[in-house]
Amino acid sequence: MKIVLLLCMMMAVSFGISSKLSHAKKLEELHGSKLGKTILNLVNLHSLVQGPISELIEAIEELIGDINTNIDEVEYKFQVRTNEHNSYVAQVGQQLQDAEQDIARMIDVIDNLLIPRRDQIRNKIESLIEYDEFNRKNVDETTLLREQEHEAYLQQIEEDNDALDAIDDAINLVSSLSNPSLLQIKNIKFTLKRLSSKQWNRVHQGPMVQALLQIALNQNFSDQGILKQIVDALNEFRNQIVDAMNALTKQEQINIQEFEERLEQLDDEHKEFQRQINQSQVELDATTQKLEDCNQFLVQRQSDRLQYKSQLDLENETYAVDTDIYTQTANELQRELPIAEQGLSLIKSADFSDIKI
Repeated sequence: MKIVLLLCMMMAVSFGISSKLSHAKKLEELHGSKLGKTILNLVNLHSLVQGPISELIEAIEELIGDINTNIDEVEYKFQVRTNEHNSYVAQVGQQLQDAEQDIARMIDVIDNLLIPRRDQIRNKIESLIEYDEFNRKNVDETTLLREQEHEAYLQQIEEDNDALDAIDDAINLVSSLSNPSLLQIKNIKFTLKRLSSKQWNRVHQGPMVQALLQIALNQNFSDQGILKQIVDALNEFRNQIVDAMNALTKQEQINIQEFEERLEQLDDEHKEFQRQINQSQVELDATTQKLEDCNQFLVQRQSDRLQYKSQLDLENETYAVDTDIYTQTANELQRELPIAEQGLSLIKSADFSDIKI
């Protein structure tokens, strides 16, 4: 029985020593933090005014409740902030992706469609203008050639008419001769000499007429046989001149018709060239405008891409700062909670009145 009592006394002494050591450790931990010092100051103040211990316990428990509430609130706000961050990053990220797709599409459209089409239309217009200029040059050359041919025709007709007048004068004079006077012979020689100056290459009897005229000029027209041959040759010559004039006039009409048909063909080609040039110009203007619009859209989307990247960078930086603030706040609250709980445990201890703060 004595042994049992001795053991109980020893255990009580040991428990008391252990309890005092535990409280000393808690005091040391409380002194090591701002919140712990605040609690100890509160305890010290409460002991000075000798207030009820229950009020002190209630105050510490309320502090612990506030800390837990703050932990929950910080967690909730950070979770909301994280959700907002993820939503914003997803939204702006999609906008950035859309901008990059638009930029790639516009570059492809501009480089592989609009610019080649614009250059193709420009080359087509240049070719059409060259064709049209060549067409107008043909008109000028054809018109000049026609004018030259017509001038030659008029000149030849004039010469032929002069020849006909001279032939008619010669025929009338030669036909009226029996015993010509010197004046008549002189007039005949003048007329025949005028005839001999004409070009005979256009008539079949030209060389023979020239020979007869030369004979007639060298004698005094006393041989009636020669006079008859001269008249017959002149009549034949006249008929050939008339036939040649008729043929020349007919050919002139054919040339005029061919010239007018050629001009009509060239004018039709000119109108078609002008139509194609105007149509191509409309297409070029539309393509150029489309190219300008696409370039403006490309510049805008490139600006949008830079803006979206800046927004993402700013949001990520801001979220990183918010995360640091959350981490620091949460860690601080997590450190304060056990300190407050230790303070409460210390105050609730049985030998609290024996603890020297």
